[in-house]
Amino acid sequence: MKKIHVFLVAILTLTMVGCQEHMISKENLPQPAIDFAYEVINDTVYNLDYYAGCEVRIFPTVPLATDCDWEISDDRFFKGQDTLICKFPNAGDYVITAYANGGQKSHPIQIAAIRPIVTLIQEDSICTVDESYISFDVELPNPEGLEAEFQWTFPVVRDERGEELTDYKGVNPGRVVFTKSGSQPVKLQVVLGGKPLDLVTKNVQVALKDPAPTLYYAVKNGNIMARKLTDLTTAEKYDMGVSSGQHPFNLVFAENTLYILNPGKQFNYVNDENGVMGDGSITAMAADASAISTVISNVGGPAFQDPFYGYVDGDKLYYSDRNTGIFSIPLNTRNQVWSLANYPYFVQNAQLGYYGKGLAYGAITGGLCKVEGTWYWSKTFNGQGIWRFVDADILPDASSYDKAPKPAAGEILTAFYIKAMAYDEKNQLFYFTTYDLANGIYCLTYEQLQDAAFMKGLGSASDLKTYQLTGSVELLPIIESGKDEGSSGEYAGICQLAIDKATGDVYFAYRSSEKSESGLYRYNYLKKSFDIIPDTKGVEIYGIAINQDSTKLF
Repeated sequence: MKKIHVFLVAILTLTMVGCQEHMISKENLPQPAIDFAYEVINDTVYNLDYYAGCEVRIFPTVPLATDCDWEISDDRFFKGQDTLICKFPNAGDYVITAYANGGQKSHPIQIAAIRPIVTLIQEDSICTVDESYISFDVELPNPEGLEAEFQWTFPVVRDERGEELTDYKGVNPGRVVFTKSGSQPVKLQVVLGGKPLDLVTKNVQVALKDPAPTLYYAVKNGNIMARKLTDLTTAEKYDMGVSSGQHPFNLVFAENTLYILNPGKQFNYVNDENGVMGDGSITAMAADASAISTVISNVGGPAFQDPFYGYVDGDKLYYSDRNTGIFSIPLNTRNQVWSLANYPYFVQNAQLGYYGKGLAYGAITGGLCKVEGTWYWSKTFNGQGIWRFVDADILPDASSYDKAPKPAAGEILTAFYIKAMAYDEKNQLFYFTTYDLANGIYCLTYEQLQDAAFMKGLGSASDLKTYQLTGSVELLPIIESGKDEGSSGEYAGICQLAIDKATGDVYFAYRSSEKSESGLYRYNYLKKSFDIIPDTKGVEIYGIAINQDSTKLF
């Protein structure tokens, strides 16, 4: 082994010597006529960031025959200077151009606006209401040494003396304790050299003293929000700081992760002949929003394969496309691009014996769930109702449906447009929503679901009326044609129902109608009545989901 090692070293040495003999010297490499670089002069403070007002040194990086002429894109020109030192008084994108040696060279430079950097100093692992102290550290870039004024604005907090504090003038307001849970906004307004800077807001996530489940909801044109399932009149909301996306019809919670299903801007019919108009995706958000990642994306794929409605069973996430089938992916899937080759259907319309026997091509999909081991798949067009099946009913391919019998579980509620569904395993109650013929939310027992004669008898709105949940709110269908909310057979409607397993309460989101108000609603299982979470009145919401585990925060 030693002789081989020495021999290899000798070969490598000869090879390197041979290479060096043929290497081009630096002096013989092609040189640009002119090139330059730039740096912040006070590099101990601003070595990475270029702030408005800082001094920038701009210098050539090739030998000059004559001094440079310099031009900056804000109409400044400097003639005959070897090295240029200048300030950029305003934030923005600039272009610097040097002229020398018979040539010219341009480089961009980005100047950032001065903005205070506020850091929360949290003494406990979580900030608990009425218990945990929070302090604040402020770093203010100030390259010109201008006079600075600091104005803090607080929600309801107490200082170390136990006195209520709503505002404070100065850099350091000291330690404070929050007296309300939820996202508590702390605001800092800085005036630098007589000029107000952009307002800085830090949301402090304040936990409950006692653990409770967490409900997440997706605000239309807003963020993912959360609230603890305690007293609805006093519970505060949490802004998770994560965009809901364009149409987050469904949220699914599993393994301490919230999955956001978004079919994108275009979710109803579009003539996508080339199969490239898809813009949907599934996003995974950690329960506390500390991590965000893409699960799977259909951007640039077929429009009708965007993700619409979802359900978790075991370690898999099942999600439906617009009108063809359901996909199945592992919960730990991340950063994938959808393709049919890599992500085939779990089931398609034509892979069930219902196809051609009530279920037709292009049947628009509603929600999906499992009830005591049986899949429930709702449709709102070309086969409306709920189509039930078990895994064994799924045909190997879509060519034998005409010879296959209908699944034994059978179809139900085929006279109605069923959009959202949820099953309460503890109380064995099945909740669902309809629009068109029998608008509202309904509840059936598991025994009724299994009674074929009973279910067949629910063929009209009057038949179904007995099982409608009644209360203080009348729910009409949400029909917003022309407002990017779909068209006949695919109105967004009530997108999702979520059941609090501990109480049996049913939560859902509703968006404006003639007789009821937009907001987040609860059906109180014990009181048999509806109520709206007070501070969600007027808020338009799509998907909702519950983390059933009780926690103080997330």
